[in-house]
Amino acid sequence: MPLVLASKSPRRVQILELLGVEFRVEAPSCEENAENIPPKSIPLELAKRKALNVSEKFQKDFVLGGDTLVFCENEVLGKPKSENEACEMLKKLRNRAHSVISGLALCQNSRVLFAGESQTEVHFRDYSDLEILDYISTMEFADKAGAYGAQGKGARFIKSINGCFYNVMGLPIALTLEALNKVE
Repeated sequence: MPLVLASKSPRRVQILELLGVEFRVEAPSCEENAENIPPKSIPLELAKRKALNVSEKFQKDFVLGGDTLVFCENEVLGKPKSENEACEMLKKLRNRAHSVISGLALCQNSRVLFAGESQTEVHFRDYSDLEILDYISTMEFADKAGAYGAQGKGARFIKSINGCFYNVMGLPIALTLEALNKVE
């Protein structure tokens, strides 16, 4: 089964490699504007857009697209644009729970064959502003929704996770396997 991952995320690549899936990567070139989309629907809608965009170029191949966002009290926390924005996000997440939602879509011949989403609840511990600044100095936050990487130094903030850990990284394993099993 020729599989194309429609993503620039090194974490999604890492997770597919962990699963032993053979694939190649093709970055999507579609609009990620989320205007007029209900916030909790954004990850699934963007996953479909990305997969469909790449599927137009590789009609016969199966194309997997994904998108992940962090939600704290119904506010969307995407990728921070600056150190200050990252610091504010981490202060907002401190000592509370938030949701990580990933959308996943599998396409072929410019058609969606599978679409689904996964939600994980993450509880952060109470940490100091100094810990935030120390983490920000690592620059690990730069390309991560919610300004942290659960698989890296950002693990220091996590008190508990309820749901798929790999969803927090950007590609929920059970949902990915469910999608891939549709085409075998």
